[in-house]
This record gives sequence, structure tokens and C-alpha cells, in this order.
Amino acid sequence: MGEELLSEDDFKISLWNYSTSLRGGLGYKDNVLLSHTNAQGSSFWMSSAELMVFRLPTHGWQFTFFADATDTRYFNAPTVDNEQVALAVAQLSKDFGRGWKSTLALTYMFQNQVFDNSANYTNQASVGLVLGHTLTPRWAVRKTFGPFWVEGELSGTRQWLAAPLDSYWQLGPRAALGYGWGRGSELTLAYQHAGLDYDSRTQVSETGEPIPDTSLSLNTHLVELSLTSFWDQKRHWQNIASAGFESSLDNGSGYYNYAGYRFAERVRYRNEKWEITAQARVAYYDYAEQTVSATDPALRQKTMFNLMLRAERKLTKHLLAFASYNWDRSLSNLDFDDYQASTVIGGLALTF
Repeated sequence: MGEELLSEDDFKISLWNYSTSLRGGLGYKDNVLLSHTNAQGSSFWMSSAELMVFRLPTHGWQFTFFADATDTRYFNAPTVDNEQVALAVAQLSKDFGRGWKSTLALTYMFQNQVFDNSANYTNQASVGLVLGHTLTPRWAVRKTFGPFWVEGELSGTRQWLAAPLDSYWQLGPRAALGYGWGRGSELTLAYQHAGLDYDSRTQVSETGEPIPDTSLSLNTHLVELSLTSFWDQKRHWQNIASAGFESSLDNGSGYYNYAGYRFAERVRYRNEKWEITAQARVAYYDYAEQTVSATDPALRQKTMFNLMLRAERKLTKHLLAFASYNWDRSLSNLDFDDYQASTVIGGLALTF
């Protein structure tokens, strides 16, 4: 038998790669509208698709694209019978050598879902169905010094929202300092400032009355400390913890001013067959001027809790089973903003 000749192409690795996932699951949510009273519960069917495309680094360039879309169909929720969320992120990075790296990214999101926007609003409609589009370009530059790195970032957001919410522009910088060690562990301290300008929303008085011929703007400042660590050499166990402080100031009477405190803890275990994730988050909002009502002088307060537990089990090379439980609790001295909701779902996913 003659010796088979191999061409140069037989040794080449494709620079472009992709992965896809299709998911379907049956679940139940006991408070579809996040209502304070008369909660509507319903079973639902969820379907989603995910795509990731990436190009292996060449000459310092690297490109990734990620897209995910989820559709939820409720069987017995007369007010909201369906929800959709879609996200797409394209990112181009260039490594210039000597520790310098630059990243340009563009993010798009579509929302048609029940959502809590009450942190910056004070009305019943702020907890309910949100319909909108969000576009966010981002440019960042990073410099690495051994185990340390510093990063500067500028991002802008344009969000188009259907009434009764108001569309807005947002722009601001972010600066971060990080330290990495061991098996991918990292400590990061970041500061971010953002100015938010609404299209038509007006300022309000100290009692919440609209002030004609004015425009509402918010300035937010966020300081956050986060820690990512792996507990074992094979990196089966990962822990991500973060704590932050946020200050929001309006350009009027200060009615929307608040101080926010947040904490999150996420633990993940992953091996060849299993991936199990547990997460807890809490956020507290303390308003400086806003009172509960004209007859109740107590200042507004709001605390949000979230607990999540998710498990995935690989059944075959391309098939896996998943199940998750999610609990949301909003504690507030405003009735419309006080609610709780639990969601459970299980299903199958095809990956290839």
C-alpha cells in the first residue's frame, strides 16, 4: 500500500469556531406580575436559543459574538400571557504587547417582560411589564503590571422604553484596579460614574409633584469590590463575591436621591457531568427626601433579596437536563413595591 500524502491544510486549525444551545422547559411562577396583593400564579413553557461565535487570537486580535433569546408562554396569566428577552454582544479585542490591551464592544438587549424599575420611579406602573430596546457601546483600555492591572472604560447607553416609562441617554466612565493570583483568582476594585438624561420626564417637588418645563437627570456613583476565587487545583469550585455602594442624585429637589448598598455571593461546582450554582443577592435603598405619602412622613426604604439554585446534568455528549429555583423578595414601606415571587423550572437542552 502506498504512503498517503498529507497536505498542509490537514495540519491547520480552524480560526473560527461556534457553539449553539437549544433549551426547553416547563415551570411555574406564583406571582407573574410581582404584585403586592392578588398575586397571579401560572405554569409556563420556556424555550431559548443561544449562539456563541469566536475567532482564535491571531496577531493580537480576538473577536467574540454571543446571542441569547428566551421566550416564555404562560398558561394561566390573563394580564401577561408571554415574555421575551433577547441579548446580543459583539466584542473585538487587540493585544498590543507590553501589557497593553484595548477592547471595543457593542451590546443590544430587547425586553418584553415584567420587571421592577421602582428604584428610580414612585408609581404603581414602575413594577410591571417593560417593553424596550437597549443599545450600549463600550471602549476599554487595560494595562497589566505583573499580577496587577488597571483599566479605563467609557460606555454609553440609549434605552427606548414604551410608556408609561420614559426613554433616556446614559454616559459615563469606569476605572478599575485588579490583582490576580493562583489558579485564576482575582480581586477587583472599581468606580463608575454615569449621567442619565430622560427624554421627557420632568423634575418633581419635595412632595413628588411634577414641575412643568423641566427635565429630569440623574447622576450615579458606584464603588464596587469583587473577589473571584477557585478553591481547588482542578478548578471545580468557584466563588464570586461582591459588595458595592451606589449614590444617585437628581438635578432637582432631591426627591429621587438615594444611597444604595448591595452584596452578592455566588458559588459554583462543575465537573465532567454536573454544574451546580447557588447565588444570594441583597440590595438596600435608603431615600434622603422621598416620604411614604403626604400623610406618612417616614422616609422611603426598599430592600431586595434574591436566591437562586440551579443544577445541570450532562446526559449524553449533546444532551443535558437542568432544573432551577428562583426566589425574589422586595421589602418596602410603599405598598406597590412590596412583593415576593418564586419560580421553578426544569427541562432539557441540546448543545452542539
